Amino acid sequence: MKILPTPRHRPARPSPWRDFDLLEDRMQRLMQSFPLWETPAEAFTWTPRVDLVGEEGHFVLTAEIPGIEPDDISVEVEGNVLTIKGEKKFEREQKDEHMHVAERRYGTFERTFTLPSGADSENIEAEFEQGVLTLQIPKRPEAQGRKIEVKAK
Repeated sequence: MKILPTPRHRPARPSPWRDFDLLEDRMQRLMQSFPLWETPAEAFTWTPRVDLVGEEGHFVLTAEIPGIEPDDISVEVEGNVLTIKGEKKFEREQKDEHMHVAERRYGTFERTFTLPSGADSENIEAEFEQGVLTLQIPKRPEAQGRKIEVKAK
């Protein structure tokens, strides 16, 4: 099981290494998506892309998982680790067709995230609609913060 770090908070001042970090990220994505560098095992794996957004009172994680049935998706939480697993099945009859281009990915996937410290892992809700998995991850009341009124004397 892979544990990914939680997203870093952006510093008040831009890092002098920011451009290099962006370049490295883009190069990693390019190398991962280029078929010549894939091993035979990697050719049949895929990873859905996700967004994790913090909103008032909750976090929202959305994952694009087109072409998969809701019954083939599993969402699990253990401690503060959230895991999304699933399988996109290749269900196509082979007749006397010749495949000319095969870019679509099939097989199993797994994404693992470390939940933010304020997340309420006991009350996560999952919804799947039109190929998009949406997880509503509420924040614990004590983690939401509160506004303190300043009184004049």
